Amino acid sequence: PGQGSMPDPRNIYTIFRSKDQGLTPGFHAEDENGNRYVIKFGSLVSTASEIIATKILHAIGYNVPENHILYLNLDNLRISPGTLFTDKFGDEHMLTLKEVRHQLRKLPRRSDGSLRAIASKYIPGTLLGPFRYFGARSDDPNDIIDHEQRRELRGLRLIAAWINHDDSRAQNTQDTWVEKNGEHHVRHFLLDFGSCLGSGPVGAQLPHLGFQHWMNGPLMLKQALSFGFYVPLYRKVEWPNYPNYTAVGRFESRWFDPDQWRNEYPNPAFLRMTERDAFWAAKVLMRFTEEELREIVKVGQINRSEEEKYLLRTLIERQKKCGSSALNRLNPLDDFRLTSNGLEFTNLSEKYGLVGQGSTYHARWKIYENTTGIYYRIDKDQSTQKTVLTLPSFDFLNQKDVYLLVSVTTHHHEYPEWEKKVEVYLRPSDEGFKVVGVERESNPSLNPNQLPGK
Repeated sequence: PGQGSMPDPRNIYTIFRSKDQGLTPGFHAEDENGNRYVIKFGSLVSTASEIIATKILHAIGYNVPENHILYLNLDNLRISPGTLFTDKFGDEHMLTLKEVRHQLRKLPRRSDGSLRAIASKYIPGTLLGPFRYFGARSDDPNDIIDHEQRRELRGLRLIAAWINHDDSRAQNTQDTWVEKNGEHHVRHFLLDFGSCLGSGPVGAQLPHLGFQHWMNGPLMLKQALSFGFYVPLYRKVEWPNYPNYTAVGRFESRWFDPDQWRNEYPNPAFLRMTERDAFWAAKVLMRFTEEELREIVKVGQINRSEEEKYLLRTLIERQKKCGSSALNRLNPLDDFRLTSNGLEFTNLSEKYGLVGQGSTYHARWKIYENTTGIYYRIDKDQSTQKTVLTLPSFDFLNQKDVYLLVSVTTHHHEYPEWEKKVEVYLRPSDEGFKVVGVERESNPSLNPNQLPGK
């Protein structure tokens, strides 16, 4: 996101609503051009993390707000008449500039007196409230698949593990009613990434988040039975030197295990992530190059070379762990395409350097009758170390609803899981063949809570 112009720190910002949710101080304000923002003040680590996570999730394809870092001088603030705020006792009072300065008095200031903040532009459309990670909206005719069955939400678990988005729950989502070309539909947004990477709502993230849920019954019982002598994994982690690394917080890659990663609260979609969901997510997150991630980290405006290098290196190391965990559980072949050489494909694990060379591919060709569901073996099986298969020759594919099917397995001495089949369907036409379907053999589920906890 970033379609429009960035908020100008020289503008006058008129506060028309106080911010009554979350732990960070802030308010809703409108600039001189009529743009409305939620302005949240925070530490260097929380503001940098929010911007970086926003860019990553936007690049993947999720709807997120247009967030910018804004250095705001309090002299540029005004209060809209009648604006109220709620105090710690739940009582409402008129908001004044004196009260705003009082709320922000403990935040660090730059030499020019400005405060670092996140300016989150209002998302388009009429707000409908958060969406849930289960069920579907009863008022949305397009929402026909329960959310816990949607790949983009189940696979989000692996992406959230990569960037340590532990506060991934319904509270940090928003649906809006938008108009496009005279028609309306619901758009789904992810919000609030202040608890990503090594950041918590204020300062560094708590050490246990990312390793366990807030309530971990088995761990509590284990510690009780051991009279406190059992030491959980997060207590053994060697974190970056905080507060010296104030832009990094608690973010590391050595102890990170994507299979064992936990968000703050059990998420119905995350709990249902399958091997194929994780494979999809890994394909997406592995596309980020080091150069792209370096530029994304710069958007966080950390401006500290050592910390930027650490953050980039940690992102890349966690990225590789996520890719290795998800891609190597299945046969990692993808990007099937027809060329003059035959049916070419890519071994994603080898492409991204997650494993050494030395794979052998075995292919079995069949004819598939779509109307009867009958398969016919044709030609001899192929075995090759090249990522291309020669198409068999035959003369009866002009029949209606007949497809060419190839079943491919991969042999690698380090990964017996690669023996799982990938079946590719090819539809014949006057111009040749076209890849129309890919099916992957996989285990039925990959519930992270069924894995042994740490």
